[in-house]
Amino acid sequence: MAVVQEIHRGGFGKINFAGGEPLLHREFASLLRQARELGLRTSIITNGSRITEEWVDENAPYLDIIGISCDSANPETLRKMGRGNGNSAEHTKQVFSWIENYNQSSAKPIYKKLNSVITRYNWDEDMRDFVRSLNIDRWKIFQVLRIEGENDKTFPDFEISENQFSDFYNRHFELKYYGVRVVPEDNSAMTDSYLMVNPDGRFYCNTNGHYQQSDPIHVVGIDNALRQINFSQDKFIQREGIYTI
Repeated sequence: MAVVQEIHRGGFGKINFAGGEPLLHREFASLLRQARELGLRTSIITNGSRITEEWVDENAPYLDIIGISCDSANPETLRKMGRGNGNSAEHTKQVFSWIENYNQSSAKPIYKKLNSVITRYNWDEDMRDFVRSLNIDRWKIFQVLRIEGENDKTFPDFEISENQFSDFYNRHFELKYYGVRVVPEDNSAMTDSYLMVNPDGRFYCNTNGHYQQSDPIHVVGIDNALRQINFSQDKFIQREGIYTI
């Protein structure tokens, strides 16, 4: 709770709960409500596995943006990538349908995003039909990124080239004609452009392939913590970190 309050006092207008999986946090619903009550625009990135229709009914009024992480429409590809038992594509469809049902009766609809990490296992996939079926607003595609101490040992199994990532993006560019904004982020775009907070309340960001951390923001304050990392507001803006919903 203290971190959310510090973010608000620091002048931030939006908070995005991500992970890991944010819905595993026992106090997540309270954090979401607190953020909205403080006037922050609220967003979550989740794999959707813990979202039910009842969850949508209870939490949607406090939510501005929802992003569901799903890397493939193919169950076998999902299993190869370590994404559970392969049923996440179908569940992603279900979650977005529940959100759409809520939006139909809401004066303040939730903005819907899909997030996908592009790797050796899915870079040649055609996901156009799947994405169109979700009726979403925005699709962020990420070139798989190596982070020292996080995934460096297994990264060679997933690594793709810039050309492979571009091929994937170009294959799906036409989705803009169906109302889906496709936003690609290669490894360069993800460096120094994400301002994240870890469970200890420290800012951290990806700098040169490893995570750089600040002191806890509720101890040293927002401004001091920001000065301890290499976050680039210019790169944040360049990768469309600010957008209209």
